Amino acid sequence: MRFKHALATFTSVALAAVIVPAVATPAAAAPPTTYASVRATDWSFSGSVSIGWRLRPYSLDPVTISVQDDAPDGYAIGARLITNGENGHIVWRMRTIPSGQDTATWTTYATPGGYINNAYIEVCKIKVSTGVIAFCQSSDVMSAPFDDSSA
Repeated sequence: MRFKHALATFTSVALAAVIVPAVATPAAAAPPTTYASVRATDWSFSGSVSIGWRLRPYSLDPVTISVQDDAPDGYAIGARLITNGENGHIVWRMRTIPSGQDTATWTTYATPGGYINNAYIEVCKIKVSTGVIAFCQSSDVMSAPFDDSSA
């Protein structure tokens, strides 16, 4: 009886070794990615972004934005993605660091429809008492890391 159990275990392990790699196909391969960062001229905040560029459909996925509030000065820090492309200049939703927190990271995506020429982030200093943006600093503009002119 032990032999049958050992044979069954060996067979199932061998089958898994063959089936699992067949299921994990390269279709889920990571997209080409670009990176940029920004720091406030007064050194009160910093931010960075990594963007995965997808060709079909045109989208940015994943978009990972990280920000850091470096000064306890009564201002909150927010970040937003900005894209330019076939559907124009799009300023995406502002994300802010929650009160009492000095760093935050968000992972999201952007599908503006049509091709995307470029993208960047804006990191902003926001007056907590009023919600008014005091000033923003932009990262470098990133373009798609592939040629989509024939698409």
